[in-house]
Amino acid sequence: MLVAPSKRLVVGSLFLAGLSVSLVGVAVGSAALAVRAQDSDPCHIAMDPATLGTHDRGLVARRMLACSDVTHGRITAAEYRAQIATIDATWTPAPPPVPLVTQWASTVRAMSTQYTAASWAATKALGAPDVFPATGDNANAWASLGADDQDEFLEVGFSQPMRASAVEIYETYNPGAVRSITLITTSGERISAYRANPQATGATANRLHVDTGCTAEPIASVRVEIGSTQVAGWNEIDAIGLVPCAEQ
Repeated sequence: MLVAPSKRLVVGSLFLAGLSVSLVGVAVGSAALAVRAQDSDPCHIAMDPATLGTHDRGLVARRMLACSDVTHGRITAAEYRAQIATIDATWTPAPPPVPLVTQWASTVRAMSTQYTAASWAATKALGAPDVFPATGDNANAWASLGADDQDEFLEVGFSQPMRASAVEIYETYNPGAVRSITLITTSGERISAYRANPQATGATANRLHVDTGCTAEPIASVRVEIGSTQVAGWNEIDAIGLVPCAEQ
């Protein structure tokens, strides 16, 4: 829930393959995959390993075994730290997806609302992503003034209009709320590129890629309409970009 900007908490979690976790028990320098303590089981993990890939599930299993060993006195704290360091050394985070975008939005042409003129402002949706692939309530993404009181929109412009083959929207908090995307050409023609029924996706962050086919005219701006009343919470957008036609 958004509160006054001076009191609002910005999420700053550690992420691995989209999983935000914390380590308890014996402190270690790196907490790539960790366990969350519960009173009855200090080695319990508060997530479903089935949601992870094979490699990450293996790391979780090895960490659980190490936690169990140190908890029951089968290894010392020093041995535990050494094992965790070895496990972490085998983990290589996957690089974030490489955007196909060659031009990011550069100006705000119109908007319904913004949370403030500085934090969570419409201008935070300009330029390349600076939140994605991370997720959470972040002042570096655009958020509307209210969470669910009305539907919202954001229209952005591009400094160098170009013929486009796709548009990308980077949703970083409560994704799935994009209702429609309209491309506006240099002559003022409006092209409906995307229309959907907004609904929560359950994803932490979403790179919405919409193929449009190569437009006949250069695209000067993009209007994104948000079904805020249909997806609970603030629906934040980090960036909007255009993918050029292949022949450009």
